[in-house]
Amino acid sequence: MRPTFSVSFGGIFVEGRFEKDIFKDSFKFRLFINNGSCGVQPHWHKEIEIIYITQGGVNVGISRKIFHLNKGDILLIGSADAHYFLPAKNDDQRVVIQFDLSIFDDVFGNTDEIKSIKSVFAKTQKISSQWNNNVKVAFERYINELIGENARKERGYMLAIKARLIDIAVLLLRYVPQDNYEPEEVDSHKKSIKRLENVFEYISNNYANPITLYEISKVAGFSIYHFSRFFKNNTDITFHKYLNSFRITKAEWFLMNSDDSITQIAYKTGFLSIKTFNKVFKDMKGCSPTQYRKEQNIRSS
Repeated sequence: MRPTFSVSFGGIFVEGRFEKDIFKDSFKFRLFINNGSCGVQPHWHKEIEIIYITQGGVNVGISRKIFHLNKGDILLIGSADAHYFLPAKNDDQRVVIQFDLSIFDDVFGNTDEIKSIKSVFAKTQKISSQWNNNVKVAFERYINELIGENARKERGYMLAIKARLIDIAVLLLRYVPQDNYEPEEVDSHKKSIKRLENVFEYISNNYANPITLYEISKVAGFSIYHFSRFFKNNTDITFHKYLNSFRITKAEWFLMNSDDSITQIAYKTGFLSIKTFNKVFKDMKGCSPTQYRKEQNIRSS
């Protein structure tokens, strides 16, 4: 049910376990618009994410469930929910809102209100098609106000953004059904996250070297058999596929930002032969490393 893949997304380099440092300043909020031409591989972050489709449609995976979103649909992605976007048509468009729950701390402090707000984003039914239409209309209005405040950045806009986020939380708390979780489920989830963090941290530090299934199983505290099942159940991909994806994403960066030869990049990203590197790269990116570098150079020139 949790993190995967390393990917370049919105100018941020995602390393294995989660998206890091997604905010440029101390105000833990950002809003941007993406088209659907490129897929986004599975990743997670501790911040809340809201997706609002303004044009076309897109398929979004959260854990092991796929949500098909059309124009006007809203999707909530909770803290530490692994999610990914499948490639869509070029004319598709989505608004992405991300914020850290700590954004409310200076408003409420450690009170029952802040606890309610923080829990509501984790438990609310995720897609607007499950909500009452009046709730959806109100939510869309708040999103459009967030878009306007973020674009204009007039005096007091940060306070206005916090106010709209609180409005959204109250809307969800009052009018949208909540999913309840047993304490045992929460505890099990936390343990899984910790094990995965250890695995992804190890890969981030050692991807340039050979990493065996036995080696990584020990990092997670499992036998090889149980680790393979654990990893697949929690990320919906195999460990081998994840490792290759991480290495290929690193290779993309070197192809775009260094003068290293293809052979040098293959070995410094953990591939033991240029033949294997070329095959895996083409399988994942649809072109050879050489073609990829040429295309990137043309785009940047």
